[in-house]
Amino acid sequence: MKMLLKTVKILYCKFFYFIFRNPELFAFTILNHQAYIHRKAIIRLKSRKSILIGKKVYIGAFSIVIVLDDTSSPDAYKDSFLSIGANSYIGEGNNIRAAGGQIRIGSNCFISQNVSIVASNHNIKKDVPIAYQGWSKSNNYIIINDDVWIGANSVILPGVTIGIGAVIAAGSIVTKNVPEYSIVAGNPAKVIKFRN
Repeated sequence: MKMLLKTVKILYCKFFYFIFRNPELFAFTILNHQAYIHRKAIIRLKSRKSILIGKKVYIGAFSIVIVLDDTSSPDAYKDSFLSIGANSYIGEGNNIRAAGGQIRIGSNCFISQNVSIVASNHNIKKDVPIAYQGWSKSNNYIIINDDVWIGANSVILPGVTIGIGAVIAAGSIVTKNVPEYSIVAGNPAKVIKFRN
């Protein structure tokens, strides 16, 4: 028994020494042993079942990922969810909020820096302060299909589906669906050409 306790104590100390010497590893082992989530990323989840991260996903430093439900009223939206497909890259300083909605990011996607992907809007009735209205349940989703590249400083608004292979130019504001293999740019983003 003493030998067992001594072995457990040694393993425990080595484990925590390893974690604190390599703090990035602590975050990535929580969700998927083959994903890399930088230790300076912020991940807030309602539960571990509210997120699905594929193999070899990268989430960079200073990115914020929020998957929480609306608690403003008993009938508020309660199915917030985020999925990120295998081999997708999410750069530094991104804002991904599946709070009050759902975001699905496909496989082999490349999301540059300082991109905002927000799945829901607040309700905006006139006679109630916005802070007390909760999130809208209409168009509270974003779907980003496989092989999509989103350029730096872009904004993807609720209710948008981005087709397979699309490219979103840097600084674009995406307010409507993006066709497959198209390249969109501007505010609001419009198709400028197609990949060939």
